[in-house]
Amino acid sequence: MSIFKIISRHRARLGRNVLIEFSLLMFSVILVTSATLGYVLTGFVRGHVIRMHGSFYAQGLTTVFPQFLESENEEQFKAIVARFELSGSLPHVEELAIWDSTGTQVFGDLGENKTKELDLMVRGALNGLIQYSYQRGNFLNSGVGNHKELFLYLPITDAFFKVIGIVGLRESDDALIDDLSAASAKIVLYVVLAGFLIYVSLFISFYHAYNRQLLISERLQKSQDSIIFAMSSLSSLRDQETGGHLERCRAYVGLLASKLIGEPKYKEYVDDQYIRDLASIAPLHDIGKVGIEDSILRKPGKLTDCEFDVMKTHSALGSEILQKAREQLPFNSQLELAVDLTRHHHERWDGKGYPSGLAGASIPLSARIMALADVYDALRSERYYKKGMSHIDAVKIIESGSGSQFDPLLVSVFLKNHVEFESIFMGLAI
Repeated sequence: MSIFKIISRHRARLGRNVLIEFSLLMFSVILVTSATLGYVLTGFVRGHVIRMHGSFYAQGLTTVFPQFLESENEEQFKAIVARFELSGSLPHVEELAIWDSTGTQVFGDLGENKTKELDLMVRGALNGLIQYSYQRGNFLNSGVGNHKELFLYLPITDAFFKVIGIVGLRESDDALIDDLSAASAKIVLYVVLAGFLIYVSLFISFYHAYNRQLLISERLQKSQDSIIFAMSSLSSLRDQETGGHLERCRAYVGLLASKLIGEPKYKEYVDDQYIRDLASIAPLHDIGKVGIEDSILRKPGKLTDCEFDVMKTHSALGSEILQKAREQLPFNSQLELAVDLTRHHHERWDGKGYPSGLAGASIPLSARIMALADVYDALRSERYYKKGMSHIDAVKIIESGSGSQFDPLLVSVFLKNHVEFESIFMGLAI
């Protein structure tokens, strides 16, 4: 497997992570929204059903309500209630209480102990609204056992729809409460299922759009890489180097950078995208050679000191070319990395390099990686003025340059993976 496939795999994994994270976020939002909507709809439907249930009692009691108010004592009140129970007009009603139009409780012991909640319900009923509450257990200290119960506070109106009093009922109807609970659960379930179907539809649409965008991005990236490679080839053609040098340097750089991901020193900024960008712009490292005269660039013999000084200007010249290109962009791009790499890839760890004489960690990491990769390939490659060196000899030279020419940590990483460097040079899959 080539280093480019490894890099592509890292990039694809990162893309999948973004897709998964977004999908989980979208799923969570839709799930919470659906559950909340289901809960709200459940409360609305439940309230509507109970109010309709209460209206049944209110209508039946309207005609006899004056009798309740006119009864002279508790015994008469109980007798009236008993008649209603015998006639079946109050099914499942366990207790009944009466309030007059002033909110004073006249008969019955429902809500004997006044509470803030009870006062609110009474006031609401006096305003013409059916009030209700249902729960399991003792409600309003009424002495009720652990049963499901429904409490209704029903406004009673006269012919002119004026509230003349309130009837309070305690209804113990497990069937009704069970039906309400089952209906509530179904509403929540149906709304959540609808939300899930919406999520699936949105996910499918997003997934297809994401893949299309990813394909477009990959094509743009490949087009950009091709343009970079074409620009880099200009210097290689004049320097009589082959395109293989650029390809190999890109692979060396990608491999070496990928091995730094686990290093604590570089974990803050060496990631899959950094590796991808670094490998992409690596072929630009010698683009400044387009500005060097052929008499120097293609001289078959050893350069004089004066000629070598001219040759050394290619790194600064290349960075200036890329800097002008970078200034045309209103956003950060790979060219930021390319400017540093191109300018400083001939710096040395001991500060004796060029063009700026930087030393140690002040040399950009991209340039330090490029320096090692470039030297390895130069040692191995045959030129018209020298023969290529064996892999073992090249490894020894790079090892001997640790701490002087090269970053010691990078040399250590190189030594652990030098076999893969040789495979790249020989054109073998790794």
